[in-house]
Amino acid sequence: MLLPILLSMVMSVSLPQVDDQIWIESVENKIVLGDLVGNRNLEFGVKNILEEALMEMDYDLHPNASKRIKVEIVFLDVITTNRNISVFSKRSEAVVIRLRGFLIDNGEVVKEKVAEESSAEISMATLVIDGGGQFNQTSLSNALKKACESLIKNLMG
Repeated sequence: MLLPILLSMVMSVSLPQVDDQIWIESVENKIVLGDLVGNRNLEFGVKNILEEALMEMDYDLHPNASKRIKVEIVFLDVITTNRNISVFSKRSEAVVIRLRGFLIDNGEVVKEKVAEESSAEISMATLVIDGGGQFNQTSLSNALKKACESLIKNLMG
């Protein structure tokens, strides 16, 4: 009596489809100028954001999946624009990130795409204050998430 119930419960559970399985093979920092050259924490962070984005898009992360994604961080910087009129100042800082991704299926690169995204912060003041061009954490997070999602859509679409 119990066996048929258990069997029907097991049969009703849907297993993930092989087409929906994917794995992030590697994230490599290829930045050549600035403070982030060779930064392993950046690689780790981008890999985590990619994994989160894939799961939000209903992909199943599986280390034995035939489809794999390899990502290179090509560029990450703050681009600052200042406008001054007398004592008034308008400052715009945009965090810009460029990722290159490779979709690998059964060991063969089937697609290569580049995604570039930015996130800006605009401030206005009556005094000019130099912030030193440091990364704003919110802008950096927004730009990374947008770039990762854009790269996945380009590779998988």
